[in-house]
Amino acid sequence: MPLHREMGTPEIKSFDCIDQDPIDQWSPGSEADVHYSLCLHIGSVGGEGADRFHVVVVTPQAITEHNLGRTLPKRCIMVSPYSWENVLKEVQARLARCVGDDWNRQSRLLAEHFSWEFEERARHSL
Repeated sequence: MPLHREMGTPEIKSFDCIDQDPIDQWSPGSEADVHYSLCLHIGSVGGEGADRFHVVVVTPQAITEHNLGRTLPKRCIMVSPYSWENVLKEVQARLARCVGDDWNRQSRLLAEHFSWEFEERARHSL
């Protein structure tokens, strides 16, 4: 289980995408038709550690074009049109809602917005 970290708002330490690397420099063929899985390494401000959180980034057109409606996870980031800046704005807005006294609280709040690497373990420890 992750260690306790100090109170505050979590921050992005790094990110990656297996489909498009580096994702922050990628330009899609169509800004309207985008669908990929983003891995965010998130930790406490000033802390050295980070846990991995995954989220699907998608545009409305990609949902329609690729018939993703039934397979789309409930925790996704929808942007229209696609831009890396729009994705980061949405991630930052979600991080701002995850203020907690310690990392255990922050990570549970983050798991409401992203798929957390320790989510299953945390669920069993409640």
